[in-house]
Amino acid sequence: MTVLERVPLPVRLGAGCLVQLALLGGVLWPQLSARVTGDEYRLAVQPVDPIDPFRGAYVVLGYPDLPLQPDGGRPQPLSGTVFVPLEERDGLWEGGDPVQARPSDGPYLRCEAEYVLRCGIESLFASQEDARRLEQELADGAVATVRIDDRGNAALMGIDPADP
Repeated sequence: MTVLERVPLPVRLGAGCLVQLALLGGVLWPQLSARVTGDEYRLAVQPVDPIDPFRGAYVVLGYPDLPLQPDGGRPQPLSGTVFVPLEERDGLWEGGDPVQARPSDGPYLRCEAEYVLRCGIESLFASQEDARRLEQELADGAVATVRIDDRGNAALMGIDPADP
């Protein structure tokens, strides 16, 4: 009889559940942390693509004032975890050039650099009708309310039409 077989079944099941809860918490922590402890920032946003037949109805969001596209003409593309410092201009926040080192002050986004930067605020899931409606309503520009915690984790809280 092995050591594991000597442990009662309820204890093994409980330990397995705790491990899975810890893994789930680790995956969800960045979004939860931003939603609970983050400060609100307003970013210019525009819908890019309302429907993906494989992922369901959602709106892919583009942020014209954030450098989320492939290397943006920079001499050397970044990879891995990068940070996008934010600056306020006319009531909205804009992103500076991505850097590998965490900024020492000011708000910033923590992103993963692949072909594009993924900061956790690139899509908004909605029903097919809502996704199409959002694309039409927000085609002329919109403002996203994003919560960002002190580690750069971001969560999309809502989207409103841009002020006329």
